[in-house]
Amino acid sequence: MIAIHDVHMVYPGGRGRHAVPALRGVDLDVAEGEFVSVVGPSGCGKSTLLHLVAGFEFPSKGSIEINGQRVAGPGADRAVVFQQAALYPWLNVRENIGFGLRIHGMRGAEYERRVRDYIGIMGLDAFSRHAPYELSGGMRQRVAIARALITQPETMLMDEPFGALDAQTRNEMQRFLLRLWRTLRPTVLFVTHDVEEAILLGDRVVVMTARPGSVALDLAVPFQRPREWDLVLSPEFVEVKRQVLGVLRPQLETAEHLEEFIAGLEGTPE
Repeated sequence: MIAIHDVHMVYPGGRGRHAVPALRGVDLDVAEGEFVSVVGPSGCGKSTLLHLVAGFEFPSKGSIEINGQRVAGPGADRAVVFQQAALYPWLNVRENIGFGLRIHGMRGAEYERRVRDYIGIMGLDAFSRHAPYELSGGMRQRVAIARALITQPETMLMDEPFGALDAQTRNEMQRFLLRLWRTLRPTVLFVTHDVEEAILLGDRVVVMTARPGSVALDLAVPFQRPREWDLVLSPEFVEVKRQVLGVLRPQLETAEHLEEFIAGLEGTPE
């Protein structure tokens, strides 16, 4: 479904600053209907990789293909959900969810039916006329996910969609997303800082190195679905978490030292 081959990404410097290498030689394949979690230290290029697959940016070197076609820009086959819901404040819940359909020219009975169905799927029936500011953080993310899914994209690209939520709401949204994924089965590339979340949700966990990011580990998650929340307490889950952290922790230390080094350089007079 998604084929990422030898992808490099370098952001050019400006105003006397050096160029910033974000990704180096990333190779990653994602099968149709697969849920792949991506973790790594801050600044390792996780979000950059997601933006490249979305078509928001283009790699400096290498190729990204979806269904055998090179990514040439954003497309209706892909939908992106960000950490902040980014809803349109002048539209209510119903209008936000249906926005993508209207952009694609859908009107009439089919439009009304699909919006009504997704409002029901998201458990937002009592809030369909509410403005975004009247919703909780979890509800706003449900609206954002519904807006992404209603156009029935083949691929969901999720950039820490639950990162701003409290622990209880985050847990509820994780379970909600798993139920939704089992029903609709889009291909999902899911970026997160939370190792437990990555393992609980994913079919595979990909660990990236410190910047410039590359794949340090690609681990198949050995647990059958459906998964219950108490799986995280099991010895088997702890062992998988230990494997992921064993690769991730050295990358975090490297990233920390790199940030300190860069901060020192930036504070040095020219």
